[in-house]
Amino acid sequence: MPALITHYQFALRVFSKLKKSGIEVPDRDMALIGAQGPDIFFFHRVFPWERGDSHAQTGSRLHHISPARLFEGMRGVLNSERVKYNEMLGYIQGFFCHYALDRSAHPYIYWAQRKLAQDDPAYGRKPIQYHFRIESALDTMVLRRETGRLISGFDLMTTLPRDSDGRYEVVGRLYHLLLFRLFGTVVPATLLECAPGDMRHALFFMNDRAMLRQKLVFRPIEKISGRGHFATSLLRPNNTGDWDYANELRAKWYNPFDQLQTSDDSFFDIYEFAVNEAADMIAEFVAALPRGKSMQEITQDRGFASDLPGIYDEK
Repeated sequence: MPALITHYQFALRVFSKLKKSGIEVPDRDMALIGAQGPDIFFFHRVFPWERGDSHAQTGSRLHHISPARLFEGMRGVLNSERVKYNEMLGYIQGFFCHYALDRSAHPYIYWAQRKLAQDDPAYGRKPIQYHFRIESALDTMVLRRETGRLISGFDLMTTLPRDSDGRYEVVGRLYHLLLFRLFGTVVPATLLECAPGDMRHALFFMNDRAMLRQKLVFRPIEKISGRGHFATSLLRPNNTGDWDYANELRAKWYNPFDQLQTSDDSFFDIYEFAVNEAADMIAEFVAALPRGKSMQEITQDRGFASDLPGIYDEK
């Protein structure tokens, strides 16, 4: 989830590639919301002042489902839509960007979090803290690489468009219909549409451009609790020179889900490859509307975490 800047910049690259290929993204803001994928649910109704049941687990459930089944469900919802078709299509196009980067990068990141835990065992108490630390650092690095900007001058809320013209309502309607198709659960669309706004609220608190919250609030709490960097791992660092987060030194690594798959690719090599895959999948998806090539053919059903067909769980 912390890699929201990376997902945002990645989507912009994919949109540019699609434009050159003559493929339209009919609603850019919806596509940018979609580019955050299921992550928008991780902060759904988690603050005490937000009313309604939290469906934060929906983010994990969607990451652990068959991608072919997920996108077939999205296509089915889209084919039934008559009012906000372009907005929903834009959202799904952005969601393909999220999926393409997740599946391509996660094998490296899961390997890297193990390596980082070996190199810096005092940092975290749980593997997810190393995972977040790596993705937070990559956010800083991707922003600088893609735009020349420093994280100290970037507002995280830029990555997730505000609600306008009923766009969050479209998100709620999509997931209301999709969750019923996938899991048989009925969740009010009005509750689900809170997810993007709730994520924006969280991003407000995660903005730490002067690093004051990290130094004065979060780190002292972490030290008292003895639970490792459970909060500061979510904050993007100014300096990323303390470890080779992007594998720019080209160490040999392996896919934890299949250790016979090895590589010395850097994260940026993976990123570039995923841009092409995302553009290709979006082009195939658009061509497959309303009923064409299967999502199994388009995605190969490669898991969000494993990049392997039929393997969906985290490692």
